[in-house]
Amino acid sequence: MKKILSLVALALAFAGSAEAVIVQKIYLKDGSVLSGYIQKQDGNGNLTFHSDNAEICLKSKDATISNEKNYNVKDLSKAWVDWAEKNEEFEGIGDNRTLFLADVTSKDKAVTRVKILERGEVVKYLEMSPNTYMIPWKEVVSIKGEPRSKTALSGINRIYQLKSGMEFEGQYAEENDSMLTLYLGNRVRQSFKINDVVKYTFRPINPNQDIFAQSQLLDVVKSKNGAETKGIIIEQNYTSNKDAENYFLVQQQSGAIQSIKLSEIAETRKEENPKYDPKFDILLKEGDVVINRQEVAQVNVKEQDDNIVLDSLPQKVIIKKDVNNNTKVIVEYRNAGAANLEAYQVVKVSKHTEKKSKENIYYFSYRDLVNTTVRPITLETSVNHTTKAEYLVGGQGVFALYDAKNKKAIPFRIK
Repeated sequence: MKKILSLVALALAFAGSAEAVIVQKIYLKDGSVLSGYIQKQDGNGNLTFHSDNAEICLKSKDATISNEKNYNVKDLSKAWVDWAEKNEEFEGIGDNRTLFLADVTSKDKAVTRVKILERGEVVKYLEMSPNTYMIPWKEVVSIKGEPRSKTALSGINRIYQLKSGMEFEGQYAEENDSMLTLYLGNRVRQSFKINDVVKYTFRPINPNQDIFAQSQLLDVVKSKNGAETKGIIIEQNYTSNKDAENYFLVQQQSGAIQSIKLSEIAETRKEENPKYDPKFDILLKEGDVVINRQEVAQVNVKEQDDNIVLDSLPQKVIIKKDVNNNTKVIVEYRNAGAANLEAYQVVKVSKHTEKKSKENIYYFSYRDLVNTTVRPITLETSVNHTTKAEYLVGGQGVFALYDAKNKKAIPFRIK
C-alpha cells in the first residue's frame, strides 16, 4: 500500500489558465500523456485522473477519425485559442482565423473537436476539454511535475526521510513504481529508491502565508468505516513494517491535525482548493524599481528654501484611482543588503506656476515628509531579495517615491 499511497500528496508543479488545475502529468505505457491531477485512488492501485488536457494514443484499428474541418476562432474555447496562438496553428488572420479539428470514435468513447497529432499505425490526438480517466497503476510509466517558476513565492515542498536517517527537501519532480525524485537547489534532481523512503513531510515554502493558500488541491482521506477527513496531508509515516503502526497526518482548516492509521484508510481523493492564493515575485536588478509592475523614471531633486523640487515630471506611471478613494500602490525594488527595509517615502506633490515664466514647479516640503507621508500597510522581502511595499493612497494627483539617501524621486500619477 505504501507504493500506491505515496502518490497522494504531490506538491504543486505549475498552474495553467485560471480554469485549469494542472499539478502533474501522468505518462502511460500506450504513449498517452494526461495533464491534471490524481483525483482519487484506492488501496488496489486504481487511479481516477482528472485531466484538463491530454494527448491520447490509440491503435489505428481501434479509432475512427471523422468530421474533419476548420473551426472559426469565434467558435473555439479559450483553451483552444490559447493553444493555437502559442503553437502557431491558426490559419488566416483576425476574426477569420480557423483551426483544423476532428472527431475521434473508439470502442470506449467518442470525442469531438480534437487535434490530430499522428496518423497511421497509431492515432494520436490532443484534447483540450476536462475529462476523467480510470487508470490501473500497472498502466503507468511515471508521474512528473515541472519545477516551480523562479518567481513563485507559494507552494509545497517535500521532505524525504530515508532509512539511514538522512533527510532531503525539495519540490516533487517524478515517481514511478520503484523511484522517487525531487528538485533540489538550482533544480538539480535527486532520486531515491521508493523503499528507502520511510517518511514524507510536506512543508509550505512561504512562512508568511497559510498552508491552505499555498496548495492548489485539498486532500480527502476516507476511512474504512466511511468517515472522511478533509484538509492537507502534512506527513505520511511508514517507519514501521506494520500498516497498523504507520499513519497519515492531515491538517484541517481549523488548525487541528488528525492522525489516521494506514490500515484504516480505504481511499484518498483530491478536491480543488477555493482558498488557493498563489504569490509571485518579480526578479529585479540592484537599483530597479517598479510601481504596480510599471517601469518608472527617476528624477533628480534640489532643495529650495524648505521645499524639495523635482527637476522634471515624466508621465511614466499612471494608476487608475480606486472607486473608494483608497488606491493600492505596490512598490517593488531590489535591496540585497537589507530585508524588510522601507527605502522610499510616499508623499503628495504640489504644483506652483511661476508668474513670469509660466513654468510649472513640482515640489513637496520637509514638513510634508514629516506629517503627511503614506506608510506601507505591508512590507516584506522575498527570497529573491525583492522588497515589496504596499500602500493605500487617498485622493488623486501627482505623488512621488522619495529616496532621501540618494536624493532622487520617482513621480507617479493617480487619476
